[in-house]
Amino acid sequence: MDPLTTAVVVLLTGALLTAFLSRHRLMAGYVALASVILASISLLRLSLWIFSHGPFETVVPLLRLPVSGLRVHLIVDQLSAVFLFIIVLVAVSTTWFSLRAMELCKARSLIRFYPALLLFFATTLGVVAFQNMLVFLLFWELMTLTSYLLIAFETEKPQAARAGLLYFVAATVATSLMVIATTILYAHNPSHTFEFSQLRDTLGTLTTTKPVLANIVLALFLVGFGTKAGILPFGFWIPVAYPAAPTVTSAAMAGIVTKLGVYGTVRVFLDLLPPSELSLVWGSIIALLGTASIVVGTLTALQQTEAKRLLSFHVIGQIGYMWLGVGIGVAMYHLHPAIAVLGLMGGLFHVVNNASYKSLLFLNAGAVEYRTGTTELDRVGGLMHIMPVTTVSAIIASLSIAGVPPLSGFTSKWLIFERSIMAGLYVPVFIFLGLVAVFISAVTLASFMKFLATLFLGDLHVGEQVAHREVPVSMTIPQTLLAIVCVVFGVAPVPVLWYLYRGAAEILPGMVPSFNSLVGTSPFRVNLTLLGSNSAIGATGAWDPLLVTAVFVGAMLFAYGISRLGGARTRKVPIWLCGEEHSYQEIMYSSHSFLQPFNRYFCRLYPELPVPKMRMPGLLLKLLNPDTWITYPAERLAERLARAQTQAGGRALVVYLLWAVALVVIVGLVLLFAHT
Repeated sequence: MDPLTTAVVVLLTGALLTAFLSRHRLMAGYVALASVILASISLLRLSLWIFSHGPFETVVPLLRLPVSGLRVHLIVDQLSAVFLFIIVLVAVSTTWFSLRAMELCKARSLIRFYPALLLFFATTLGVVAFQNMLVFLLFWELMTLTSYLLIAFETEKPQAARAGLLYFVAATVATSLMVIATTILYAHNPSHTFEFSQLRDTLGTLTTTKPVLANIVLALFLVGFGTKAGILPFGFWIPVAYPAAPTVTSAAMAGIVTKLGVYGTVRVFLDLLPPSELSLVWGSIIALLGTASIVVGTLTALQQTEAKRLLSFHVIGQIGYMWLGVGIGVAMYHLHPAIAVLGLMGGLFHVVNNASYKSLLFLNAGAVEYRTGTTELDRVGGLMHIMPVTTVSAIIASLSIAGVPPLSGFTSKWLIFERSIMAGLYVPVFIFLGLVAVFISAVTLASFMKFLATLFLGDLHVGEQVAHREVPVSMTIPQTLLAIVCVVFGVAPVPVLWYLYRGAAEILPGMVPSFNSLVGTSPFRVNLTLLGSNSAIGATGAWDPLLVTAVFVGAMLFAYGISRLGGARTRKVPIWLCGEEHSYQEIMYSSHSFLQPFNRYFCRLYPELPVPKMRMPGLLLKLLNPDTWITYPAERLAERLARAQTQAGGRALVVYLLWAVALVVIVGLVLLFAHT
């Protein structure tokens, strides 16, 4: 068996074993972890082989599809290998964390968790491994089904049932749009196959012969992948689903599902769409949607007072950075390949970085919930005194997502910002998009200063029932692993950029500049240059992470030495204010207090203008506001369906879906044997 098939078989076997061992909660967790680790070893070996020898390709005889007329080819190229690494990293850390984290869900049997979790990881492998659109969409929908089961795990909670149903409906509608787009391409494909190579030629022909139809196909794919990625306005399900799901589910989906939405976007708009004027249009649209998500997602996150909801809105904002980088790659390849390659590398680097620090932040929130029983920012504080490992990892993840050097988030954001400015030399709107992204990055830092200060810093503020100790080792090890990734990828980005360059250069058609001509020859320092038609025009930016790290560590050691030499003593006394003692709750600096300086200065930049009051007919207002006749009725219908599902024990829909999947498998086997 090839390594990928071996990994899938191991995960499926683990799913079966954990179903039998579900009553033994800890044993089921260890079996799931062992399955994930064994599968990950096989996948890492495959990824290293691909980067050494090129794409891995084989024929899967069990998937002979009569409708396509061809056997299905399993093709794992270097872009797929990058996402395999992401799946491995997130799968190992979240499964390891779940060993003790699932104690928060003691009321539910784990027969619906670990089997679904392992099947979820297996379906994500199918998404990145097959370059046949029919099989791709099959695994895409299976991923939707398994992730729905994980979101709606606690079906006795109305919010979990509603969130699961909302996610499933949104994801299924998005998949239906992609099925329509695929059907259009299949109908215009002379060879009548679903292979990416054939669909690429078909889409290229449509762009010249039927441009309107080609734009419709691209729009359908954009909405489909944008919904799964969580880009606005299609990512409305994320702030509902992630807070309602178990923390392990939120971490796994934030690290994998949204990233596969970016993977699908790259596949369609850079692998299937030939470079042309159409690339400039759709690349600009992708970049504009990405920037809008950066702004709205981050500013909305700044207003949140619950940790998982705050992180959920930041998922939307961070996906915007990835789409901005991908948009630069799509738009600029036709005009300037060097800018396009580095823009795509920046977007992919942010995908890898975000998978590590975003999953880590959700695990930090899960550790806080495990120890204190809440994730509300204003109900606990000063947890650094009892949870030092979680605190340090949360600080690393928060500074990394904010783009603070020398952590990993800085390098990827810097590449995106720099290439936005360079792309603006050809398309001026990209300069504006880059400046907006820089400004919102500062807002991200403000948001996570609130996250850190309210939960971890300051005086200890927890209930009497909270144990004063760190979370179990099985929860601290995954956090430490992801924190190390954030540090290493920030201090030594060049090797990571080399692998990302391989993936980007492979998927971009035609000739692309060499790696050394783009980032320089130093193994530690990044030197960006602006390339002309024949040679380098000049340097546009440089980043030396080792030097910055050395200066930072030296400054910290110097400050620590001064503090030790001073020998200053500290004393702890009751809180005193205006002549009397006060409790901590009376004078605490709440999460909303962190917003006051930002709101004050933001309003100075955008003062309120006097606007004359005007009255409009109520009917006209309703017609102009689609929420009143589309969104709100649909929401009420979803709530009624969710309430009915909850009252029925939350099992009817699951059983129906399982029977539907079983029916599809039976029909597929019948067609298979009938064809053979």
